[in-house]
Amino acid sequence: MAKVNSIFGFMEKNGLTTLRIFYDRRNDRILLQGMKEWDDDLSFHKYSVDFTVEDMLTADYFALNTETLVSRLAHEGLKEEIDRIQQVMKEGGHHGIDFYYHRRRNIRVVYCKHVNTPGIRNRRHAIRIGAMRRHELDKPEVEVIIEGLNLARAMAYKNAAASIPYGGSKMVVQCDPVSLDDFESLGFLAYVTDRSRSVAGPDMNFPPETADVIRERFTKNYVGARKGHLGATGKPTAYGEYLAIKEACRFVYGSPDVSNKKIAVQGLGEAGSPLADHLLNDGAKLIVTDVDLSKVHRLQEQWGPDVVEYVKPEDIYTVAADILSPSAVGGIITEERIKEFKFKIIVGAANNQLQATSKEREIELARKLAEAGILFVIDWAHNSGGVLCAWAEWLLQEKATFDRLRPKIESVCRDDFRRLLEDAKTANKTPTELVYERTENKVYFGADLDETL
Repeated sequence: MAKVNSIFGFMEKNGLTTLRIFYDRRNDRILLQGMKEWDDDLSFHKYSVDFTVEDMLTADYFALNTETLVSRLAHEGLKEEIDRIQQVMKEGGHHGIDFYYHRRRNIRVVYCKHVNTPGIRNRRHAIRIGAMRRHELDKPEVEVIIEGLNLARAMAYKNAAASIPYGGSKMVVQCDPVSLDDFESLGFLAYVTDRSRSVAGPDMNFPPETADVIRERFTKNYVGARKGHLGATGKPTAYGEYLAIKEACRFVYGSPDVSNKKIAVQGLGEAGSPLADHLLNDGAKLIVTDVDLSKVHRLQEQWGPDVVEYVKPEDIYTVAADILSPSAVGGIITEERIKEFKFKIIVGAANNQLQATSKEREIELARKLAEAGILFVIDWAHNSGGVLCAWAEWLLQEKATFDRLRPKIESVCRDDFRRLLEDAKTANKTPTELVYERTENKVYFGADLDETL
C-alpha cells in the first residue's frame, strides 16, 4: 500500500477522525493522541438538534497513544513534517494542535492552540478566541499548519494587549468553498467550534454570511455575522486601524492629520475597504491594490484615479508613499523588502505582517525597520478592533452595540497605542520590543486582564 503524504491522509488510512498534538514544554517533547470519535455517516447538519459535543458519536470508538502514532507517522514518511511542526510550536510557546477530519466532505480542520491560561481563569465556557480561515485543498499542508500556529500566537498576544481575558487560537481549514445552504459542512464547522471551547468567526475565504447561518442554526459561539448586532468584524478592525494610523502620523509628523499624506493600502477586503473609506474621507490620497479589480473601480469611480491610484499587487512594496497599510495576507515584510521600502510608517490591519515564526525573529525584523527609518509596530498591538467586536458579540449577544464597543476600540487602538509609541521612544526601544515586554505576563499567566466590556 502506498505511503500517505499528509497528516489527514494518515488519519484517513488509520480510521481517525481526530488527532491531537501536545507540546510538553517541561520536557521538550510532543505527545500525541489519535481517536475515532464519530462514524463516517454521522449527519452534522443535525448538530445541536440530535447531538452535542458531549455525546458519544460512535459505538466503534478507539484511541492510539503517542508511541503507536510516532511509529506509524515515521513509517509513513511524515517524521520531517512532525519535526517541523514541533519546532514551530516550541519557538512560539504553543499548547498544541487538534486535527478534525470530515471524511465525506474532505473538510480538514487544524485548530492551532496557544496557551489557555487567560481563558481558564476567566471562568466561562470559551477559553480561546480566534477566527477561522479557509485554504484550498492543493495548498501544502505544512504551510497551512505553520500559518495557523503563527496566527494563533499573534492572537494570544492581541487578546492580551487588548485586555481580553482569553487565550489565542486559529482554525485553518482546507476544503472546497462552502455554500450557505451546505448545512452539513457548516454544522461540522459549528461542531468543532464548540468542541474546541473557542469563540470563532469567519476570516479569509469564509464570508461573514457564513456566521449568519451558523449562528441561526447551530451555535452562538460563532460570531462576526453580517446580520449580527455588531455586523462583520472588518469595520471595527478598520476603525481601530484608522485611529492607529493617525497616532502614528502624530508621532512621526507632529500631527494626526492625514489630509496631506499618500497612503498605500494593500488589500480592499472586509477591513481594507472601510479603512480606505476612512482615510479618503479625511483627505488622504491612496495607492491601492487588490486581486479583485471591482473593489478598486468602486473607489476610483467615487474619488477619481488622481485620488485613488492603482498598482499591481507585486508593485505595492516599492511605491513612493508616506505610509504602507498592509490589509491582506501576512508575511509580507521580509529582510529583502525592507531595503526597497520608501515608507515612513507601516501600520495596517493584516495579521502576521512580518515573515517570522518566533518573537525573536519578529523583534529582529522590527529593529531592521527602525534602522531603515520606518516606524513599525507589530500588528497585534493595534489591529484589535475585530477581536474586540467578536468578544463583545459573544459576551453581550443581543445587548452588543457599537456605541458600547467604540470606547474600548479607542482606548486600545488610539490611547494605548499612543502611549506605547511615546514610552518606546523614552526607553530607546522599538515599540515591538516594548509591547512584547508588557504583554508577556498577561499571555502566560493571565495577569491584569479585564473581564468586563
